Amino acid sequence: MTAKLYLYLPIKISRIIILGLLSCIVLSGCVLRTLTINSEPSGAKVYLDDELIGETPVTTTFTYYGTRKITVEKTDHEGRLLYERKIIYEKIKPPFYQIVPLDFFSELILPIKLKDEHQFAYQLEPLKQRPKEEVQKEVMENAEELREKLKTPVIR
Repeated sequence: MTAKLYLYLPIKISRIIILGLLSCIVLSGCVLRTLTINSEPSGAKVYLDDELIGETPVTTTFTYYGTRKITVEKTDHEGRLLYERKIIYEKIKPPFYQIVPLDFFSELILPIKLKDEHQFAYQLEPLKQRPKEEVQKEVMENAEELREKLKTPVIR
């Protein structure tokens, strides 16, 4: 009788452990991190860390917190800028439940899905058109400067 009891206990304990692990996998929580970028005017291309993610308004998911480079630009169908390009470095801070050691519980233990949404909106300024003569003068000055640099010998 006692031999059967000793054989039965490890099987029962292993079943409890397996059931506990399966319930942790099925019921484990996670955090959905989203970043929404909007602009005025809408329809501007958005680059997140120099990677195109779409046109405003655009929502994307992310994994890591920290400073992210966001580039917003509005162009015409030929690719010419219509508005000033905006380059912004946004610091995305984690909520309290994503700070160590609490992140262990929010990611793996809690049986709920958490949402961490960040939204940014940018106002694009119209592109300032410079007079043609001013642009030509600047190009000629740059050309003269480069010509002078080529005439001077390089000392090594």
